[in-house]
Amino acid sequence: MKKFLFCLLACIPAAADPSTWDTSRARPLGAWKPAIAEYSRRHYGEPQWQLQPKCIVLHYTAGREFPWNLVNSADFAGESPGLASHFVVDGARIYQLLPPEVRSRSAYGINHRAINIEMVGADAQDLMARGKGTMDTAAGLVADLMARYKIPLQEIYSHQQVALMDTDEVPWVLDRINPEPYHKIDPGVEPMRYILSRVRQHQ
Repeated sequence: MKKFLFCLLACIPAAADPSTWDTSRARPLGAWKPAIAEYSRRHYGEPQWQLQPKCIVLHYTAGREFPWNLVNSADFAGESPGLASHFVVDGARIYQLLPPEVRSRSAYGINHRAINIEMVGADAQDLMARGKGTMDTAAGLVADLMARYKIPLQEIYSHQQVALMDTDEVPWVLDRINPEPYHKIDPGVEPMRYILSRVRQHQ
């Protein structure tokens, strides 16, 4: 196991080194923690902001620029707090919006268990057309997080998988208010396949 973790960390791109993560756009935790704890109470029956990561969920941002709504929004669909992922990946740059030990609001039904990673891209085709740089950086970040939090490869999911709200597909999905499936297609079949193949190469 130690040999596996050493190889995983040694093989990841330098951009996944936490010292290179850009925290200049991070959510202020003083306001975020009580808001996400209350959100967690309503949706998961867990009145806490702390996250013990069990899985990683991948997304695209549905836009070609940095998604400022993940930093500035105060609510979404009439409910506090606003949207926020843990990381936004744009080319070789990794923005950390929230520490991985703090719950985010990025994937309905699994924010109580997941580290969420958004990749800047309008859609799957756009991601694939960006020279794969963003996806390579995301793959390195995924590999790093897997090693740090002992997350196995089978616990890396697309937002599309989570949106099925099917515990046979994603065992961690839960929502006490609305457990019904919803529509998401990110980050796309081809980007997901590519990233998982790159993560396997780091092992």
